[in-house]
Amino acid sequence: MVKALVLDWDGVLARFDLARARAALASELPFGLDELGRRIRTYEAKVGSPRDARQEREFWREFSGTLAAELGLSADARGRLEDFEPRATLEVFPDARRALERARGRGLRVGVLSNFTLLDLRMSLAAIGLSDLVDVALSATTIGAAKPEPAAYLAMTDALGVAPADCVFVDDRPEHIAGATAVGMTAALLTRPPQVSAEALTSLDDLDSRLFEHGPSVQTRAR
Repeated sequence: MVKALVLDWDGVLARFDLARARAALASELPFGLDELGRRIRTYEAKVGSPRDARQEREFWREFSGTLAAELGLSADARGRLEDFEPRATLEVFPDARRALERARGRGLRVGVLSNFTLLDLRMSLAAIGLSDLVDVALSATTIGAAKPEPAAYLAMTDALGVAPADCVFVDDRPEHIAGATAVGMTAALLTRPPQVSAEALTSLDDLDSRLFEHGPSVQTRAR
């Protein structure tokens, strides 16, 4: 019996508007977002990942200060970099709230399980208007395990108070789907256009008709 719906965050519920992020940072940085991401990961490996909203802001302040010094940025440019708010570049998918509302209407518990490290997950969900529909939000840094490690999924089921076999899990990464099925979850791959697959969901609107109402046409279970 399905008692909970668990979803990935980035690529499933929301995405970063990279064009807006590039525009916001273009005047401050001599390189693109890929290089910025690489430098963030390198810095994170040295100092550790932030585990809550306070640590997140402190991490970004210290990282941007270090980066500004390395690049020889002016004090004004450093201040603008420190003030950059990644949540301002978040864009929620139009089917996300509909799917969570339908899940709640079915009496399901709702969880969000993300490997994303830098943004406080609950605050990010609030920024895109979904926090009120989510019972549990867990990120890899807060639980000390990342998908597809079994511990990541089991931390979510424990927090929701349900068995893995009673969960439907949705993600846009095949390896994360495999990890979910390995612990006994029902799992559905979501591939949003233009990357579509005949065997996967292409919208969260498909959850009811293809997963809940008419059987496991796109779901898999551990054998």
